[in-house]
Amino acid sequence: MPILSLSLKDLPNYSKQLLQLSSTKEKFDTVREIYQRISVNEAELEKLEFAVSLLQVQGNYDLQKDSVKKQHQKLKDIRQTIDDRILIVEQKLYLGIPEDLDEMERLIVEQEAIVADQEKLNDDELSLLESMSQIDVAFGKQLAEIDQSRSNRDVPLKAKLERYILTVEETEKRVLLQSKLFSFIPLLVIPIILDFLAYKMGINGAKPIIFSHYIFLISLVGIQIFFADTIIQKTSSFLADKQIALFIKQISDDLNNLEKSKRQIETKNNIKTEDLIALDMN
Repeated sequence: MPILSLSLKDLPNYSKQLLQLSSTKEKFDTVREIYQRISVNEAELEKLEFAVSLLQVQGNYDLQKDSVKKQHQKLKDIRQTIDDRILIVEQKLYLGIPEDLDEMERLIVEQEAIVADQEKLNDDELSLLESMSQIDVAFGKQLAEIDQSRSNRDVPLKAKLERYILTVEETEKRVLLQSKLFSFIPLLVIPIILDFLAYKMGINGAKPIIFSHYIFLISLVGIQIFFADTIIQKTSSFLADKQIALFIKQISDDLNNLEKSKRQIETKNNIKTEDLIALDMN
């Protein structure tokens, strides 16, 4: 099942869900799930930027090609005009060399003009072909740069998610360790308090050493058996909630920045993300 992107409406639901969870592991599993979902948002933004860049380059290329086509059509019209002029001269010469010197001179001048125009036309056509080749090469380079840019961003996105997941895992281990250390305090203090009260009441005898008092030993064993797991779980859940609140704050800030960037791209280019994401831009 594909992982869905995260929306601003999802975060309050996740916050409620986290409060209802009692297992520290489930809490951190949920945070990992949220990070995986927001990584989809980042991938979609990267895909949107790629699609916009691709459309811009394609649009500019189409404009250049249209301009070249118009220039090419003009050159074709010029060649047709030259062909018509050549045909007129040939038709006149077909009838024989004119005896009128002025008419003969005009034919010679026209032939020279036709040759000059043909040479210029040939140069213009070669120049246009070179321009078309340069446009195609530049377009290919731009496509390669866009594709490379996307590839360059894919790796950091994956590394970023891995880094976040690793941070969550390290935090989870630290919380579990801290919860065991902090839980040791009430597990030891409560038997000491009970033993002290028993000592004051004369139940433990006259010796002040607590380790020789059965009240201390019984309460210590009893709390370890019946309440240790609950105390550790409550302490772990409390510490986890503090750390998870920081994660949720970071995720919320990141999501707002992603949404802001997406809206800016949509507004600037007058497009909808859904329309571009639906296209096969791979």
